[in-house]
Amino acid sequence: MGDTVSLVIFFALAAMAVASAIMVVTGRNLFHAAMFLGAHLLSIAGFYFLLNAELVGILQVFVYVGGVVVVVLFGIMLTAQITNVRLTSAMEQRWVTVVSLIGLVGLLAFVVRDTVFRISEMAPVEDTTSFIGRLFMTDYILPFEVISILLLAALIGAVVIAREEGGK
Repeated sequence: MGDTVSLVIFFALAAMAVASAIMVVTGRNLFHAAMFLGAHLLSIAGFYFLLNAELVGILQVFVYVGGVVVVVLFGIMLTAQITNVRLTSAMEQRWVTVVSLIGLVGLLAFVVRDTVFRISEMAPVEDTTSFIGRLFMTDYILPFEVISILLLAALIGAVVIAREEGGK
C-alpha cells in the first residue's frame, strides 16, 4: 500500500476514533453511546491492521467489539426501560474539567517533547500470526498455560456461584 493511501486511511481512522470517543463521553442516549464505543474499538482495530498486526486487529474485533460491546448492548436492552433513558448532567463543576484537561494536555506535550523515540534496526516480522503462535508454544508456554488454568478456575467458580443462587 502506498504511503499516501496509508496516510489517508490513518487520518480517517484517527478522525473516526476521536469523533466516536467524544460521542461516547458526551452522548445522552446510553444505547447510542454503546454503539459509538463499538465504532471506536473498530477504528482502533483499523490501526492494528495498518501496522500489519492482523492477529491483534482480529482479536480486537472479536474480543472487544464482538464480546464486550455486545454484552453491554444486551445489558442495556434487557434492562427494563433503560434503552430510552436520556442522561442529563448539570455540569456544575465545568471548571474542574477544563483545568484537568489543560493539565493533561500539558503533561502529554511535555512527555512527548522530552521522549526519544527509537526506531528498531530489526526488520519487521512478515507473518505475525505464526510468529506469535510460535512464541506462545515455545518461549511463553508457561504463562499461556497458567492463564488458561486461571480462566478455567474462574469459569468453574462462576458456574458454582450461579448454581447456588439458582437453587435458592
